[in-house]
Amino acid sequence: CEVHRLYFLMAGNAECLHSIGMYSNLSMSVGKRGTAEGNKMEFKKPHVGYCFPNSNASCYKLIYETEGYVCFYIFSVLLISVTICGNLFVIISISHFLQLHTQTNFLILSLAAADFLVGLFVLPFSLIIQIETCWYFGVIYCYVYQSLTNLFSVAIVTHLMLISIDRYIAVCNPFFYSSEITLNITKVSSVVLWLYSFIFTFLFVYFSYIETGECEQICSFYGYDNSTFVFLIFICIIPYLLMICSYARIFMVAKRHSAKTLGLVVGVFMVCWLPVTFFDFCSIANVFVFVSELNFGVNPILYAFFYSWFRKALKVILTCKIFSPASSVLNLL
Repeated sequence: CEVHRLYFLMAGNAECLHSIGMYSNLSMSVGKRGTAEGNKMEFKKPHVGYCFPNSNASCYKLIYETEGYVCFYIFSVLLISVTICGNLFVIISISHFLQLHTQTNFLILSLAAADFLVGLFVLPFSLIIQIETCWYFGVIYCYVYQSLTNLFSVAIVTHLMLISIDRYIAVCNPFFYSSEITLNITKVSSVVLWLYSFIFTFLFVYFSYIETGECEQICSFYGYDNSTFVFLIFICIIPYLLMICSYARIFMVAKRHSAKTLGLVVGVFMVCWLPVTFFDFCSIANVFVFVSELNFGVNPILYAFFYSWFRKALKVILTCKIFSPASSVLNLL
């Protein structure tokens, strides 16, 4: 492969599946068809077929046993549901309850918004691609999908990096944090991160190439060497190093449960994404793609386990007490 897949791989069967969703060259080749008809090979589980059997221009696809499709789609529905509902609960909780309007929680809110949007606009399509190994959603949404994949990937990584820096300052320099890092500064920082994500994604997509016509039902994203290198440095290496260094220092100093919980969030993120980051180099099975996609729904589960305020807020929401007068000033801490 002339390009390397780095951060947000959202594709299925392809010669070179690369997704920028978090790092490098999102070369999402969905179901490319070979040029030599004599190279057809049949496998029992799975075997090779075509996205459109009656079309000579159709891309290849992998066809699994019925049981395999059932398992894949059950997993997909559960993951999408947990991602959308879980992050929506986080957004409602932090937005509604005034006691939760803190600097760190606002960053968690912005991160949850990115994960929520992934669950709505990216994850359903990426999972179908992973299962069907064909692109069935048209040329226009291919461009939209690739752009959104890159955008949300950059946004998620940069928010996790900012949360790490926020926790580092709060733990290691608490007087400066309490006096200088206000809620307004945090809001401005989050807006800047989203603007940065938009600009970076626009430039990366502009200097890349999206393939939609090599065969029928293809949606591939290829980044050139220079843009891939820049993406690798600024959206992979630098954020990872900052997160690792920040939380290494925090864990040496902090006794607070909340700081370590957010460290766990970042740690789970890295565990989910590191195998996919090096997918093309190591030729690891596509199972790591599914593992990486779990990350979008896992944060609300971690909050539920480790944050009592989230459990209390969730109880208020699910019992519809959130609609009662003065519910926004309830004591959750």
